[in-house]
Amino acid sequence: MSGAPSRAIVPAWDHTPRAPGAGPRHVLRREYFGALVYDRETCEYVPYDREAASFLLSRREAPVAPASPAGAGFLAALEREGVISGSGRLAARVVADRSADDRLSAPLTVYLGAAQGCNLACGHCSTASGPGPLGALEPEVMRRLFSELHDLGCMQVHVSGGEPLLHPELLPALDPAFELGLNVLLTTNGTLVTEELADELAKRPFRCVSVSLDGASARANDLVRGAGSFARALEGLERLARRRPTGVTATFTPALVGKLEDLVRLCERAGAASLSLRPALPAGRALSRLDLLPSQGDFEAAARELDRLQESSSIPLFHPPEVPHQETKAFVLERFGCVAGNLVCSVTPSGQVSPCALLGPSFDAGSLREHTLHELWERGRPFTRLRLLEGNEKCWSCRHYDHCGGGCRARALHATGDLDESDPWCKWEPREGALLVLP
Repeated sequence: MSGAPSRAIVPAWDHTPRAPGAGPRHVLRREYFGALVYDRETCEYVPYDREAASFLLSRREAPVAPASPAGAGFLAALEREGVISGSGRLAARVVADRSADDRLSAPLTVYLGAAQGCNLACGHCSTASGPGPLGALEPEVMRRLFSELHDLGCMQVHVSGGEPLLHPELLPALDPAFELGLNVLLTTNGTLVTEELADELAKRPFRCVSVSLDGASARANDLVRGAGSFARALEGLERLARRRPTGVTATFTPALVGKLEDLVRLCERAGAASLSLRPALPAGRALSRLDLLPSQGDFEAAARELDRLQESSSIPLFHPPEVPHQETKAFVLERFGCVAGNLVCSVTPSGQVSPCALLGPSFDAGSLREHTLHELWERGRPFTRLRLLEGNEKCWSCRHYDHCGGGCRARALHATGDLDESDPWCKWEPREGALLVLP
């Protein structure tokens, strides 16, 4: 409909002023292709080739006028973006050069599990969390991690669990990340959000807070998340939404088939700022609840339905593209594989670092208690293993390969037992001139 909300930026992202003393808006780090510049206000990494990166770095000291009209135009564009100041100097923090020939110098985002325990035991939980030992990550380990991420120019941290709000020291433990200017995103099941906790969460500059809801009614949601979870999560969502923009993340299972419009309307009534839909994946507890994994066809139909509902919705609605990375800047991934170990990594509540939590503990590279994140990112065996994957002829012959890279490695491993196979949810189409044509 005319005036439909923009999906350019998730409105659940908070745009409050940056913390005093947290540094400039932009952060530049050198990479094998040139440089990445992170914009802390838009939460985006912007790539620059070697020539452009050299130009940017040359503006740190005694900038001179561009020698060509093209250079002048480029400089003007950079000034509009705030990367270059009005005086012509680079307005970005430049991190130490750790560039490598065959990989990014550091991840773009770190997924941090703050606590293993959870007050729920969702059937599709990718970490098999539930009531039991809390397994909270020590604040000191978090503080060292945040300091290292700042030094590496990795500016996004996505905090989850288990249930992160069970961590007794979570908010004080996250305060150093805010002070350093990292963009912190939080996902919670919402059931523990009291009025007092909502106040404390709203005091802190989270870039995004999201509550998990998997149905528009107690019957649908609690089938997956447990009895009583719907009412408590909805209360938590409403409390947060009254104080700050708060999104909803819904994990798509067969219980949501035909119920998406009900969920959209519920989110609107509750004051949610957005709704994001993702499929349940074969990891954690879901490996023993395969009935909760949607078919590819059902999820694609749900994505089309969400696009249709966007026409009448007052909030932005999101879902992954059919071709992975089709609408992202994943060009920096120039090999077979997915984002795991190439663009992102995970830290478990026990301090283990892995390319992706969905791959399971056999892919743990080592502990932050014994190594730095950069050491494990650079030389950890599971990271090296994923970066040396060669792929397969089906993927190589697909016209989407440059975007997709073969798709989700966790889904491929579960379906075939082979990391080099294609994602079973792939959208294979023949590349022009490809010798191999498969059905």
